Amino acid sequence: MITDQCMGMKNAVENVFPDTRHRWCIWHIMKKLPEKLNGYNDYEKISSCMRKAVWNTLTVEQFEDAWNRFITKYELQTNTWLEGLYLERKRWIPAYVNDCF
Repeated sequence: MITDQCMGMKNAVENVFPDTRHRWCIWHIMKKLPEKLNGYNDYEKISSCMRKAVWNTLTVEQFEDAWNRFITKYELQTNTWLEGLYLERKRWIPAYVNDCF
């Protein structure tokens, strides 16, 4: 099942369909980049680097390395939105979910 990041939906899916693999819609997440990151001076570079980490990594190890380099390079360790996305990476990062399609 693929939904947006609605926490109510997440809880409902977990309760009603406990054996279903619940993914988050990557399109919805990537659509939020301007809203969530546009305040940074290097927004264009940050956006590009994040997109590469998400889309251009084929394995979990590649993603982890690219994400960590991206976060460190742009000093984004305190960005709560990115932190939340990272904690839920198994729901939306292609390297984590490509085993079911």
